[in-house]
Amino acid sequence: MQEQYRFLNTGVQNAAMNMAIDEAVLIHHLKSEAPPTLRVFRWSQPSISLGRFQNDEQEIDTRLCEQRRVALVRRPTGGRAVYHLDEFTYSIVIGKRYGVPSGVVAAYAYLAQGLIAALQILGVHAELSNERTRRGSPEAGRGQDIHYNDTSSAACFASSTQADLTSSGFKLVGSAQVWKDDALLQQGSLPLDDRALEFFAMLRYPFEAAREEALALYREKTTPLHTFAPGVSWDDVAKAFRTGFSTALHTEFVPGELSSSEWELAHQLVEEKYGKLEWRKERIRLVQEM
Repeated sequence: MQEQYRFLNTGVQNAAMNMAIDEAVLIHHLKSEAPPTLRVFRWSQPSISLGRFQNDEQEIDTRLCEQRRVALVRRPTGGRAVYHLDEFTYSIVIGKRYGVPSGVVAAYAYLAQGLIAALQILGVHAELSNERTRRGSPEAGRGQDIHYNDTSSAACFASSTQADLTSSGFKLVGSAQVWKDDALLQQGSLPLDDRALEFFAMLRYPFEAAREEALALYREKTTPLHTFAPGVSWDDVAKAFRTGFSTALHTEFVPGELSSSEWELAHQLVEEKYGKLEWRKERIRLVQEM
């Protein structure tokens, strides 16, 4: 009998807990204590999640974030900053023994079929970006995502890579991935509405003209879901993701709950790791583990 996959809607959580839950699920999956899991979730306040290797002091106006009550958290995956407000966030944990191919790009392409199917349900045709990552990029290997460094913007949606989905030339979904042993965690964001102006105000630039140029470029390359599907709600997207991934991976994602052990580990990870930004300095050990 084929093992059931799990669909989680963990509702509203704070930024640190959202990241901690993802890692807790990954660790339990590696120990065969959790099935492949697709999770959708919300944020208790406007938040910026930073890529694992981003320099928050150089790239984010942390004082302005504090003034605006915008939470900051560091993701276990790489890439650039993502603004979590009026957007849809998902994560998926799954391993090679469930059919995920080896290699970062191949794994992205495999999981992208679920994203494409979900968007199709919402009436949006999407495809993988044909942009390629820069060879030799420090973020282009196993254990990190495939976004590359570009000094023009600290924002994830400012560029497209093979990890991203586009529609009519506009980037719609940005994703980042990290591997540990033979399993991966992929996290992604689908903006529902345009919050770019307030987001870019919280990014650091050497002068205001550079910010305006970066914002204009961002808006040339990306657009929110409501541009194509204005009547779609967050709950509609959640339902489409569950159906789309079930169809694409040929296994139903059955609604479930986090185990008490997963919750316990998540709370521990908030205290020891995700409640602070400095944990990226552990990256050598973490890369070896991941």
